[in-house]
Amino acid sequence: PARSLQGGALGPPSGRAASPRAALQASTRVVPGAPANLSLTSPNFTPHRTCTLTATPPTTTPVIDTTVRQGTATTNFGALTTLTVSSGAGINQRIYVKFDLTTCVPTIPSTAIVRLATLRIYVTALPAACRTVDIFKVTAAWTEAAITWNNQPFGATINNPASGTRSGTFNVGTPVGCQNLAVGYVTGTLTSDVATFVAGTSTNFGWMLRDDVEGSATTRTSTYSAKELGTVAQEPQLVVTYVTVP
Repeated sequence: PARSLQGGALGPPSGRAASPRAALQASTRVVPGAPANLSLTSPNFTPHRTCTLTATPPTTTPVIDTTVRQGTATTNFGALTTLTVSSGAGINQRIYVKFDLTTCVPTIPSTAIVRLATLRIYVTALPAACRTVDIFKVTAAWTEAAITWNNQPFGATINNPASGTRSGTFNVGTPVGCQNLAVGYVTGTLTSDVATFVAGTSTNFGWMLRDDVEGSATTRTSTYSAKELGTVAQEPQLVVTYVTVP
């Protein structure tokens, strides 16, 4: 049995090694009033909330998506059930997508701290080469029913805007070692963009996705499910995780 009480802790009998439990007790000090120093308004103690915006049903307007095609530059493809990114000689294709963050329930306050924002789109056909897809924040208004290659916000010049100004990126293709080499959801991280949308420091016009190197001599195409497909398990999504601090 313990023989003494020293320094607020029980000590072992003389000549006998302390047990791990006794050692822990001996090294632990309780400081009166310490819990009062922990603020429950700190972000570290605030529960994370998540808003997931899914492009369903097919007629939903809070989420819009479409493809623009260089080869048919004045045609709108907003009603198609697929979305396409393609690099080729005169036949490049891009995706435009937008999610209305004001439809989140509960509403994300402008003072919220966005921890993570992830775009999820479902790839159904992959190129035979591993291709990089760039994601750019759109800076002008567009509509699902009217946008074409010629009138798109970024203009009709290929490889514009420059890859260095992208907000996010992912790789897709069938070769071994490619980031996404099978059918399923692919993701792009867009936390900084969504944070500015929530704070109101920039306007949410959505994003444009294009091949990192448009105008490839060999056509490279990746195909994704559009909201018009009507398959919930494959719909485009934006997942936003955030915290609110009183």
